[in-house]
Amino acid sequence: MAKNNRFYTFMIVPERSSNVKKWMISDTTIKTVVGCVVAMFLFTGVATVFAFQFFKHRNQFEEATLQNHFLESQLNQIKNKLSVTDSTLVRVQNFEQKLRVITQLDTQPTANVGPISEEDQFYINQNLALGGGDIPRSPLLRDSSTESLQLDLGRVTKRASLQEQSLQELYELLKDQRSILASTPSIKPVDGYYTSGFGYRISPFTGNRQMHAGIDLYAPIGTPVHSTADGVVTRVANDAGYGKFLVISHGYGYSSLYGHNSKILVKVGQRIKRGQTISLVGKTGRSTGPHLHYEVKLNGVAINPVKYILN
Repeated sequence: MAKNNRFYTFMIVPERSSNVKKWMISDTTIKTVVGCVVAMFLFTGVATVFAFQFFKHRNQFEEATLQNHFLESQLNQIKNKLSVTDSTLVRVQNFEQKLRVITQLDTQPTANVGPISEEDQFYINQNLALGGGDIPRSPLLRDSSTESLQLDLGRVTKRASLQEQSLQELYELLKDQRSILASTPSIKPVDGYYTSGFGYRISPFTGNRQMHAGIDLYAPIGTPVHSTADGVVTRVANDAGYGKFLVISHGYGYSSLYGHNSKILVKVGQRIKRGQTISLVGKTGRSTGPHLHYEVKLNGVAINPVKYILN
């Protein structure tokens, strides 16, 4: 290889041939080729570094995205649990309110106190008074961001603490009122569904607005009817309105009536325990179909039985 006038000559001499092949390449061309090779290596190196950084950050982004989805899922689960807890507190509050009603914790003491005797006789009072309304329910939790979720959590926690204190107060009261509780109507008298509520309604017989002194529960004829509290049977009779009916005196001013029965299974003077079968559902008297008419009175005044049903 020789150098003439800044050119480089490359020659190839075959072993068994006289033909010599040669190329002349200028210095500029060599520099250009070398520069391109170096540039290509540099570009490849830089591209490799950028590609490494890209895939590294992409993996980090994908991991962050997965983590974000996981945290979002956890947040939704917390919201759902918080909503369930809030609903549970509402049910507990309503249940506690019913307990306070039947134990008269938030009312004045009644005139009749003490257990009943077998001689007590309670009869149907046709001049009835209006009862109370339903217990209001608080609204459910709203959909919220993390900040409002923390506020909701604080609110539910505070409500739970107050509810615990209130239930503790109620528990202390109930320990000393077992006799009153046993004598207070507090269960559903028959396994059926409601067909008519307590209060004024349009009579299905006269078409006029009149007071409905109890509640109606549909059940097939022959379904067992149960006493809603301990007491003594004070009346068993049959008339045109209630059909075959009975009245149980529970003491502490409470009495209950069960109407439209097909058969009465107890007699006057018999002591009854809560849950005991006392009659069978029928459609005797003035009735549009088989059902139980159930009334509760306190000191002779009809009250809404639903407020006293705990089950």
